[in-house]
Amino acid sequence: MVDRDGEVGGGIIAGALAYRFFIWLLPLALVLVAGLGIAAEASAESPKQAADSLGMQGLVSNSISSAADSPNRWYALLIGIPLLVWATRSVLRVLIGAHRLIWGDPRSDVPKPKAVATLQLLALLLAYGVVTTTAGAIRHWAPGPGVLATLFALVFYAGLWLLVSVRLPHHGTRWTALIPGALLFGIGIEVLQVVIAYLITPYAVAKQGTYGALGAAAALLVTLFMISRLVVGAAVLNATLWARQAGPQ
Repeated sequence: MVDRDGEVGGGIIAGALAYRFFIWLLPLALVLVAGLGIAAEASAESPKQAADSLGMQGLVSNSISSAADSPNRWYALLIGIPLLVWATRSVLRVLIGAHRLIWGDPRSDVPKPKAVATLQLLALLLAYGVVTTTAGAIRHWAPGPGVLATLFALVFYAGLWLLVSVRLPHHGTRWTALIPGALLFGIGIEVLQVVIAYLITPYAVAKQGTYGALGAAAALLVTLFMISRLVVGAAVLNATLWARQAGPQ
């Protein structure tokens, strides 16, 4: 795995993917801002109350909640949705290129980032956010059900990445050969959430007065790079196991 990761430049790929995820978060935040403002107006709540009622305390900061008070939220929604689809297509393009390099697939066999595939990836990314937010809210509400929610989330993350991996270049192998990487991704995301909750987030908050917005951006980029490293690592694991089982070519 180390040899294959070094040959394809796993760290460079993860950096490029983290950058794409960061760009993807910008229109997502725009849509969330507009959506919170509309939801607050419909329910006669403040944007902060609307975020709290949706279990989004860890996802939506006070600044985003305050921005939802803007009267231009409908324009933000109309602009944010097309930009979000475009950014998702950009993420898909990098995922396809990364998996092609890791698996060694010829360019002629690489799928294209078409509209349907882009919308499918967008739906899966949004589902990941919903499940993560819901599981966090359940853990905050009660430890007992929170354990079950954590186990469910782990299975969901693994299944989600299995669905994504099947649609990415994988040298025509059976979907069962992609299960090890999906499990690595699911377990890794759960461990990463603990690291984010107890190390990265408290440190970023403590240093907010020193570094301001740059500190928050740096913490976010580090988190996205670690997630991207998991994505690359899952593909490298699957490709390495496949190569060892296939034997010398």
